[in-house]
This record gives sequence, structure tokens and C-alpha cells, in this order.
Amino acid sequence: MRPLIILLTFAIFSSCSNKEKSTYLAPPTYQTLHTKNTHGAFFQLHHDGDYYIACSIHQGAAANGAQIFRNGHESPVILGKRVHVQKDLHLWAYDDRTLSNDEALLYRPEVEIVKGDRIFILNKGQKLAATVVALPQGEQFRHSYKTDETFPAGGMSGSPIFLPRTGSVIGVLQTANDKKAANFGGFEKITLP
Repeated sequence: MRPLIILLTFAIFSSCSNKEKSTYLAPPTYQTLHTKNTHGAFFQLHHDGDYYIACSIHQGAAANGAQIFRNGHESPVILGKRVHVQKDLHLWAYDDRTLSNDEALLYRPEVEIVKGDRIFILNKGQKLAATVVALPQGEQFRHSYKTDETFPAGGMSGSPIFLPRTGSVIGVLQTANDKKAANFGGFEKITLP
């Protein structure tokens, strides 16, 4: 009887472990977009059949008719009208003749971010691992993160925040505690309907 209980216990824990692992998706290698004259990042996302370019408002570079470039490419992506605005992030339509939709990151609106969530900051092919350490309270609108290792944060505003638990982009990077060796900062959750 005892060997049977041990086998059943092992089978239950094994199946739970495999099920949990299968819900986590590895972060993609993603090439962000940038303007030629300013620092900061833009990224492409898709939601409910629509495609957008996301960035932080404090970057100041996005405007109707602005040209941005995918890292490593010479042809510009032409932005159209602004379609969504939050505290410090906005989404723009773009001319899809100037950017393929193939690399757009998936966005899921129903995602709840919790303290302790593992996230990745994606920028120019980098995958910076971090943990959500604080949630917004009161007037604060940023989630706080702490990275596993320090990183050069200059020009990283606007980078996508990817949540492996859901396999989707969840926010836009906005702050870091040091331009050259950051390990703490904040991001704003995207809240599309």
C-alpha cells in the first residue's frame, strides 16, 4: 500500500509541475524601434485584430507623421494618429506599408499583475530579467521592478515589459534608478479595453 501512495503522490506533483511550466512562455527576442534624433524605445503590439506602436509620453518624440526605425533597419515606420492615452504612455496607429505586423507582441487586457511576478524588459534584442516588487497605490500609477542584474538604462524608456506567465506584453518601461547601472525602476501597465 505504501509504495502505491508514494507513486500516486509523485504522479500528482509531476503533473502539476509540468502543467505549471507549460503556462510560462520564454520571452521573445525583440528589436525595438527608435527615432534617429532622440533616445527611448517604441514597440509594436497587437490586440483584438488591431496593431499599434506604444511608447512613453515623456520621451516626447512621438507625433503624427514622425518617423521611427526598427533597430538595424534603414526604412522608417510612419506613425499615424494617436489612438490611446494613459498617464505616461500612448499608442499610435501606423502605416502598415512601412512595418510588417509579423513581429508585433501580443497584448492581453485581462492580465492581473501581482507582486513577485517575473517579467522581462525587452530592448534591442536584450531580455532583462526582473521581478515586480511593488504595485501602484493611491496616485501612483507605476508598478515597481527590481532587475536580477544592473543594466544601462539610458534610452530604455518606452521598452516593452513582457510577462512570461501570460506570454504577452503588459506595460511600458518608464523609469530606472541609474542611467548606467540601474537595478530598480517603474513601468506603467497598458490598459486597453
